Amino acid sequence: MRIFNRPDKKYKKGRDSGGRREARFAGTWYESDSSALVKQMDGFLESARKELSESPSEADFPDNPAPQGNLLALIVPHAGYMFSGATAAYAYEFAAQNTSPERIFLLGPSHYVGFEGVALSHCSAFATPLGDMNLERKTVDELSRHPLYGFSDEIHDREHSLELQLAFLKHLFPDAQLIPLVVGAFKNSSEIRYAGSILRSQIRPGDLVVVSSDFTHYGPRYDYVPFNGDFPEQVKKLDEDAFSYIKDHDLEGFLNFHDQTGCTICGFYPCSLLLSILPEGSRGSLLKYGTSRDSYKEDSRNSVSYLALVLTDPGAEVAWSAESESELELELELSESERKDLLSLARKVVSEFARRGRQIAYADAGLAKTAALETPRGVFVTLFKRAPDLDQERERQLRGCIGYICPVKPLYQAVIDNAIGAASKDYRFTPLKANELEDLEIEISVLTPLRPVESIDQIEIGKHGIVFHLRDRQSVFLPHVATEFGWSLTETLEQLALKAGLDKDAWSRPEATFEVFESISFEENEFNKIS
Repeated sequence: MRIFNRPDKKYKKGRDSGGRREARFAGTWYESDSSALVKQMDGFLESARKELSESPSEADFPDNPAPQGNLLALIVPHAGYMFSGATAAYAYEFAAQNTSPERIFLLGPSHYVGFEGVALSHCSAFATPLGDMNLERKTVDELSRHPLYGFSDEIHDREHSLELQLAFLKHLFPDAQLIPLVVGAFKNSSEIRYAGSILRSQIRPGDLVVVSSDFTHYGPRYDYVPFNGDFPEQVKKLDEDAFSYIKDHDLEGFLNFHDQTGCTICGFYPCSLLLSILPEGSRGSLLKYGTSRDSYKEDSRNSVSYLALVLTDPGAEVAWSAESESELELELELSESERKDLLSLARKVVSEFARRGRQIAYADAGLAKTAALETPRGVFVTLFKRAPDLDQERERQLRGCIGYICPVKPLYQAVIDNAIGAASKDYRFTPLKANELEDLEIEISVLTPLRPVESIDQIEIGKHGIVFHLRDRQSVFLPHVATEFGWSLTETLEQLALKAGLDKDAWSRPEATFEVFESISFEENEFNKIS
């Protein structure tokens, strides 16, 4: 299975001289003649418009609220238009009435190539029978600089899940630019959240996210026959359960549902990636439910489910609104007792590892959970060692530092993971031993979300932590590192380049990019060393 961590070196300029992906499935999965295609789509949209005016959500699904607020995202099916086009039209009709995006992030699964991560395209345009959709190259290229994102034209060329959405998008939003993403597998929820945090950093207010996914694939054709007897109702119940997790943007619940049922949602990972980036307070609404058996009744043993879903944000003035710095500072507020508890947790985790080689769970630490501690945050745990042979100017020396740059786990779990990491996985040091615990001091740094900068002039030494990217290399410094060593901005960037395993001037290359973050840091000596 391929894992993306660098651009595809085998890439040669697109499928023709313009770097244009052709419409491979036109004429088979949907009409290739533009007039016939528009007529078909308009018929679907008109039927959807009429039914939505009478019933704004699918009445046959329980706890399915009518959509309210600004539109964030759609989830739409991608079978041939004769099967799922009429269902997809409900989501697209809603979108046409409620947004006019300049950019569309289009996510779909890979049906033909197995890989981990997210596949990007080098092409400058994707063809449709109605004309080309241009790619927003700057964002695509920016995503490619991050782990889990990489180029593969092979994957994009073979895949139908994205192409089946292009005609609707070109018809309704002819001037919108496209960011097409074929989403592969992820190892766990942390990897999903990490990929999501990278994606979210590129989404701007007013953008539209479209996820291409069919739902339950049932029957011997799909090697999924978990039910006996009247399977259509049981399949519908399975789809209702999947919808309930999406509606409440419950990523962990959706992942558990997948593990427990073995569900055959082909766009499971694109849907999961969407759930990881939805803002608090967003809600899902199902506009239309259907199956392949609605249009092909001759096949009584197999079924594919089609859901037209919209995700909205009732509390926001604009979709995907950016958080202000004051809001970020507010989010990072931790009470004195919460800081003490996190330091105590880190101390207990490190001590248990050094003495017994075991990792303790949060429940074993005897500490209370709070909303702040359960919120995903980027966090670093730093270990320092005091020793009598150090000079007075350097009262302590680094003993290990490991962290999550992005908010991939709840804060308490991120502290557990990185306390273990700092004690045992920092390649610069040997694993911590029990006889070092007495002289050990622990510092925790909780981070704001990453923010890209257009120029190094926007970086403030002492205020900003810095993440440096160049091709497949990356390095990071916390905000206080530069001031502790007395480095200038140039010296800091040189040290970042060296830390990434590059020459010291690599930071100045045109393709190098930077992100910044802020942090609040607290350590044991502020509380007279916690044990």
